[in-house]
Amino acid sequence: MSVLVTGGAGFVGSCVVDRLVADGHEVLVLDDLSTGSEANLAEAMESGLVRLEVYDVRDPATTDLIAGESPEVVLHLAAQADVQASIDDPVHDAEVNVLGTVRVLEGARLGGARKVVFAASGGTLYGDPDPGRLPLTEDEPHAPVSPYGLSKMAAGCYLSAYGALHGLAGTSLALANVYGPRQDPHGEAGVVAIFANRLLAAEPCTVFGDGGQTRDFVHVADVAEAFVAAMQRADGLLLNIGTG
Repeated sequence: MSVLVTGGAGFVGSCVVDRLVADGHEVLVLDDLSTGSEANLAEAMESGLVRLEVYDVRDPATTDLIAGESPEVVLHLAAQADVQASIDDPVHDAEVNVLGTVRVLEGARLGGARKVVFAASGGTLYGDPDPGRLPLTEDEPHAPVSPYGLSKMAAGCYLSAYGALHGLAGTSLALANVYGPRQDPHGEAGVVAIFANRLLAAEPCTVFGDGGQTRDFVHVADVAEAFVAAMQRADGLLLNIGTG
């Protein structure tokens, strides 16, 4: 199967690519390498099944590229994923996460793709729910409290609209806090990698708040399995991907 993966050189995306290669799929990766790295794809590229195109999803040419490649399935993971950055520059956040998603969806539609699987954000989609309601189900009202959460919610709405208007099948995977190999230990998010890196360096770990916060974590290998499974099922659904 031909699969196009946006953001495929990133932490999660590259692990998804590895999983696709293991199944023998031909993969085209679109990534602007702003946070991803070609090094993340080194092993997958050796298979001969993976090709990398350096593109920004905001670029109008992205639509033409995807349409011209005519992938059977598009896995859309490219995103501006820094919550604080979305607060500091909400316009940039919306350009990447909303406009970029529309360009990807247009390319998928014009290229005759069968399905798009979208990486939503479980950590921001539901806002700040009452801890007594945890764990949350997919029926939980959407109440994002950051521009990042809003832009990811809007992107998911566009995916649903393309299904209704154009018959383009779609599944949104609302990811919990993902951890695992290739996670950046120096970024704004990714507390598991950050804490592990600091512990290895014999440095203290800083916990903000009173320490009573609750977070759901999921290993990146499980996330990759979810993307592969969603290529063939769960059309029209939003699914929480976590440990519970």
